Amino acid sequence: MDITFSIKYRAEWGQKLCITGSIVELGNWDEGEQALQLTANGDDRWEGTVSIDGRRKDFVYYYFVKNERGEVYRREWKRMHHMLITEPVKTLFMDDRWIDRPANAPFYSSSFYDVLFKHEREHYPEVKRTKGGEKMRFQIYAPTVPQNMRLYLSGNTPKLGEWDPQKALEMNYLGKGEWTFTTEIDRLSMNKEIKFKFFISDENKKNIRWETCENRTFKLKPTGKYDITSLIGLHFEENNYSPHFSGVVIPLFSLRSENDFGIGDFGSLRKAIDWASEAKLHVFQMLPINDTTFTRDIQDSYPYNNISVNAINPIYVDIQALPPLKHPEQQQKFEQRAKGLRNLDRIDYKEVYKLKEEYLRLHFKEQSASVIKKRPYINFCMENTEWLIPYQAYCVLRDTHQGTPPSEWPLFTEYDQNTVTKWLELEENKDAALFYSYTQFLLFTQLRAVSEYAAEKSILLKGDIPIGVSPKGMDVWVHPELFNENQQAGAPPDDFSAEGQNWGFPTYNWEEGERNNFKWWKERFRFMSNYFQAFRVDHILGFFRIWEIPTIHRSGLLGHFNPALPYSIEEIEQYGFHFREDMLTIPLIHREDLTSLFGEYVKALIWEGFVIPVPESSFYTLNQFGQKYYEEIDPAHIPGGEKSINALKQLCTEVLFLPDPYKYKKLHPRVALEKSLLFNRLGAENRQAWRKLDLDFFFNRNNELWKQTALKRLIPMHRSTDMLVCAEDLGMIPPSVPEVLKELQVFSLELERMPKTFTLSGYNDTETFPYYSVCTTSTHDMAPLRLWWEELDKKDQDAYMRRLADVSEDLSEDYPHADKTFHRIIYHNLQSPSMLVILPLSDWMSIDRRLHIQSPAEEQINHPENPHQAWDYRMPISIEKLISEYSDFTKEIVRLLERTNRD
Repeated sequence: MDITFSIKYRAEWGQKLCITGSIVELGNWDEGEQALQLTANGDDRWEGTVSIDGRRKDFVYYYFVKNERGEVYRREWKRMHHMLITEPVKTLFMDDRWIDRPANAPFYSSSFYDVLFKHEREHYPEVKRTKGGEKMRFQIYAPTVPQNMRLYLSGNTPKLGEWDPQKALEMNYLGKGEWTFTTEIDRLSMNKEIKFKFFISDENKKNIRWETCENRTFKLKPTGKYDITSLIGLHFEENNYSPHFSGVVIPLFSLRSENDFGIGDFGSLRKAIDWASEAKLHVFQMLPINDTTFTRDIQDSYPYNNISVNAINPIYVDIQALPPLKHPEQQQKFEQRAKGLRNLDRIDYKEVYKLKEEYLRLHFKEQSASVIKKRPYINFCMENTEWLIPYQAYCVLRDTHQGTPPSEWPLFTEYDQNTVTKWLELEENKDAALFYSYTQFLLFTQLRAVSEYAAEKSILLKGDIPIGVSPKGMDVWVHPELFNENQQAGAPPDDFSAEGQNWGFPTYNWEEGERNNFKWWKERFRFMSNYFQAFRVDHILGFFRIWEIPTIHRSGLLGHFNPALPYSIEEIEQYGFHFREDMLTIPLIHREDLTSLFGEYVKALIWEGFVIPVPESSFYTLNQFGQKYYEEIDPAHIPGGEKSINALKQLCTEVLFLPDPYKYKKLHPRVALEKSLLFNRLGAENRQAWRKLDLDFFFNRNNELWKQTALKRLIPMHRSTDMLVCAEDLGMIPPSVPEVLKELQVFSLELERMPKTFTLSGYNDTETFPYYSVCTTSTHDMAPLRLWWEELDKKDQDAYMRRLADVSEDLSEDYPHADKTFHRIIYHNLQSPSMLVILPLSDWMSIDRRLHIQSPAEEQINHPENPHQAWDYRMPISIEKLISEYSDFTKEIVRLLERTNRD
């Protein structure tokens, strides 16, 4: 079968246009010598012919451009050209169009083609070619066709209906937002060019949405030598189509159901989907569900401290969906223990995990022998070997060396695939390893089933990708080259945390990740896409730059941005800042500040060498600069005990510059130095110079670097997934962040009470939220709506309500339970232009006074300032009761969504 590819593309001098694709004849994705190079035929037309094995009926490909040096200069967008052959042909002519990122790229995601605008894939009939006719195939991406609508083709020929919508051709759905139709054009009657256009409509053609472009045109080649002429690479053109949707967000662990085992699980999730469907919500968002198991204690409740980016936490298994244990008395004992945990107000993480693990091990003994022989389990293991085998080994070794990180495992401090594989094959390890792959198979199967169940109800599942991984986890053990293990990720100080934040995760070695084309990240997205259609990128700023804190320290004040353009000594002096070079990077305290910091223990600390004078100066410094050094000192062995240890740790932060760990003699200004003791001892000229270099460094100098860094990382990763990408971009953000998100059409996160730039009112104007954004009223890291309102004084409450003066209360007489304040706030947010309004369940519940069951403070899930936070929040009533006893609450949500066109 001979296929001629033809495309119009204006190239620069020396450039070459090429094709690579999913079959060997098109290079098997190779962009080198195996790719098909096209020939320029004049008038910016490029063509090339290739013979393809006639058995190849379904393949995809894309065009790319090489410069005069043979380097790839440009590629098409990720939505590729698709060839599906359903009939015998010898020659095809592909009239292609270059595919760039369309203006409505988010609609080209699995959120829409698998859920919100889902259509069943169709098999279209073969069209016979008559003697005087030419077979033409029209193929177009049209991802915005709602489920109750169809796509039609109309044009200026009799076969195309002569512009009569009632005679238009109904397109066949190929999947992933792509439609096709093959028809015959009478060549003898075609002395003029073919004109055509597409429209979306219901079956009766009464509600028609035409393309907004000019009529499309095409001229058949005069020779008639091709069996089929295909018009490929078309996109449905429209300007202002902007549907709106709403959803709910709650951690999976926080769900409560009548028969759970003391924590929200995949069974609870299925019931929550039923409630969301009744409320006409279309998005169900969760926090990370990755395995965090290391201590089997409350520390493991932190959902962002994952030991594997692919494995699911076993605590979320739906026990009720498994076959009952063979001994009824055992089953009854488990049910009784579960009842006690289920009735608690909060999650007892340690006991819940213990209960579920015990049950799973008994279930494994009874059921695994038959399951592991069947095709679904075998396929799961084969498709996930790359992470599943290391995960098995990690879990078995973790259990063997309890509480000990991989860096201290005898014989396994470094991961070696061959060694690990042989070790797992030892008879004494087989069952232990098999238990973990079997458990992951159960979890995968259950979550996949819930995801499909949700999609049937037009509800998409939105996951959460943590920015970090556990330093003691599998990924750092298996891929140490991808991480900077001597650095910790965190955040600089802000209004909520004067010290900044230290999350304890190793930072990424992005340069190494880029060398293998971000394979680790892409595999992570691939696996998530098995059950999620959208995801939140936790702390997307980390793709621009991350706040790194050396592992010798604890405080976020001692961090630096990576990447960054640190200062040289000469640059610092050019700002007018002059200080002894040997004192720029050591902790300093002026002798007159010693007593205020150390009190009565000053002399003893100096005598014992903890605090030492800096020669020829009025300053003192420390014998050891690392904060963690002082944490390891026995308080009984230091004058002043714990109080002095805390003061010494504070003195570690009294430093002017931090040395860059990657560039010799380059320095980062310490953040928020103006709030330090040291700043007041600099002298007026140095203080003024510092303000200049500080402002330039944190707000100007690095912006372009961070923009280009983000594009380099996000474009290939965004290209690799069809999930809808949503950013968590709250906090101190550089100007490049909204620029990049807008360019890539990644959804931003918008919160009225947390503006990203300065506003006189202290609030965001919800009317200015971008369409491609998620609007919410709170996040798990802050006070929920009721607590936020409670913490405002009367003056601020009145000022806020004046902002809502034009928002009608929109209360229904049939709903007497409404809390007018929160009802109005929710209604106000639902009116925002954001495509998605996704509110925490507790904030949805705030509109009903009967559902104010917990105190406002009890509804806050996480306090970021608390490093020992227990993630144990549970909703106050079961989902079943929410459905059966508060149906009028659910109906009120439906009414609000109908009023704001979000139904």
